[in-house]
Amino acid sequence: MKAFHLVVLTVFPTILSCGKVREMAARLTKKSETEATTSATATFSSLVTTITPDNYDSFRNQRGKVVVIDFYADWCGPCRQLGPILDRIANDHGGKILIGKVNVDQNREIASKEGVKGIPDVRIFRDGGEVDRFVGAPPESEVRRRLETHLKGLPDQMPATEEAKPETPPPSTPQPMSKDWLPPGMQRR
Repeated sequence: MKAFHLVVLTVFPTILSCGKVREMAARLTKKSETEATTSATATFSSLVTTITPDNYDSFRNQRGKVVVIDFYADWCGPCRQLGPILDRIANDHGGKILIGKVNVDQNREIASKEGVKGIPDVRIFRDGGEVDRFVGAPPESEVRRRLETHLKGLPDQMPATEEAKPETPPPSTPQPMSKDWLPPGMQRR
């Protein structure tokens, strides 16, 4: 056994001094760092907003949209699974669903104020009021079903200005009633 340890101790430094081994180790390290960075940023698209105490209330109270606030942490495995699902669903609905991400490690006051006990904790708002919530990472089909039920009845587009509103027809002028008019079901005697 001592001979084995002696061989390992003499061969191991020789292997590490080999340029090809060091180069391969550097490539593997660089590749794993790139993958970690890519996976962390893949969950954040243009429809995803990072929520802070300053913008929490204004983001949550948006009208004419379904607002999803995801309480998460970087170290949470289910949170990393749920992030891309929410991103895909938001992209599929072209701006009708907005995603806000609250990092509970960085924004403890928001998480505490909202009573977040476990993560991922997802809150769904419509016109400023909470309409649904769930904790954990359900399958994509379940998340999609929950969000799409709250899209029903939303206008396709919100008017940008007063001029963009559809014109209402001018009020009709009142016409005099006929003297022979009676309500339905009534007869003259």
